[in-house]
Amino acid sequence: MVIGALIALMAGVFISVQGSLNAMVGTQASVGAVISLPVLVQVVIYSLWVTLSKGFRSEVLEIFEMNYGIYLLIISAILGIGIMVTMTLSFMKIGPLLALALVVFSQLGISLVIEHFGYFGTPVTPVSWIRLAGLALMLLGTFLFAQK
Repeated sequence: MVIGALIALMAGVFISVQGSLNAMVGTQASVGAVISLPVLVQVVIYSLWVTLSKGFRSEVLEIFEMNYGIYLLIISAILGIGIMVTMTLSFMKIGPLLALALVVFSQLGISLVIEHFGYFGTPVTPVSWIRLAGLALMLLGTFLFAQK
């Protein structure tokens, strides 16, 4: 549990720094260019990884044997581009603090729906008043963050 929490905290740091860097460059270049270069670098790095790691290559090939595995990952890649574009634009328009607060709020809201209905193979966790109250408090906190 502790390792998972630390990894999640690292992800938050990565998202904040990446979004801020993209927004900084995005003020002087197009968002398309700002998104394209990191994606191309990622493709090169992953291509080298796959080429040099036989074990990893066989794990990737297993995805093609899964029902809908490759299609779901293509959708995931498209969503990843959407994440980078929307994060960059939101950082540019409203700043990293408010943008990330709204991102976390929307993540919690969608996760609540996903868990309530058990979408994507998640265990069903019904919506409760306490969870809705937490979401409402998150929205209130986001509003308070937006105050100057």
